[in-house]
Amino acid sequence: GRAIKDYKGITRSVTLQTDSDGHELTFDLKNWTISTVPDDYQTALKAFERKADGTKMPPAQISKAGYYRGFFNLKKTGDTFIDMERWGKGQVYVNGHALGRFWRIGPQQTLYVPGCWLKKGKNEVVVLDVAGPKDPVVWMQDKPELNKLQLDKTGKHNNPGDRPDLNSAKPVASGSFAPGNGWQSVSFGAKATGRYVAIEISSTQSGSDLAQIAELYLLGADGKRLSREPWRVKYADSEDTDLGNNTADKAFDLQESTYWSTIGGAGFPHLLVIDLGSEQTVTGLDYLPRAEKDAPGSVRDYRVFVYN
Repeated sequence: GRAIKDYKGITRSVTLQTDSDGHELTFDLKNWTISTVPDDYQTALKAFERKADGTKMPPAQISKAGYYRGFFNLKKTGDTFIDMERWGKGQVYVNGHALGRFWRIGPQQTLYVPGCWLKKGKNEVVVLDVAGPKDPVVWMQDKPELNKLQLDKTGKHNNPGDRPDLNSAKPVASGSFAPGNGWQSVSFGAKATGRYVAIEISSTQSGSDLAQIAELYLLGADGKRLSREPWRVKYADSEDTDLGNNTADKAFDLQESTYWSTIGGAGFPHLLVIDLGSEQTVTGLDYLPRAEKDAPGSVRDYRVFVYN
């Protein structure tokens, strides 16, 4: 009804943001259109039509979204279940009949195929996979699979093997940030060279162990902000993944409204390790707490390490 506001896709503008030589650039695209893809069988068949010159359309590539088509032969028909656990997310058609939707994370991995929709001899299966399969293979079985979770890989960056041993390492900077909103800068005092930058947080302004960072920049040898385009999160001891806007990568995503947040109760010290993509020379750091009143989750005491 009128209360449904769960819009899908792009509903307003298309904006590109980039980070070039330490400067944030924003482009609002003009004259663009949205094209929908009908999910009926006839539209699916168009993906397999021959070109005007008689050659076939190029085959779909494994692990990519698109339409897939296969055939199987039967000597006897009957009810069965088609297993889709090697696929990503989409819809299945058997002999032109839409069986339903599938999604690999489950728990339902099969779709019911009525025997009356099958026939002796050659049968067709068409799959529209909007995520892309691991393997473009399906099989039939006599029982449904209704209790098999295939959860996606966690979005957290807490692999123990990626946590650096900083016990004997010397920080390039240490100190305390001031309370309140707005950007703050830290000078390392000397140039430091390395591929990884670790920021260790030992306390917050509020005294809570809930730490949050809206944005981070590193300053290069010339004192200007380094491009963050190649940056990746190497490790984060704690991060809130419930809403998707508080993971560690939000500390350098060009959006001040999102932020890295630890989980309450995780305890100090907190550690964020950033992979710069290549060895860099850095001389300082710019830090931005959350923009809300009183800058909740603001960092107080910190140490910064640079290493390879």
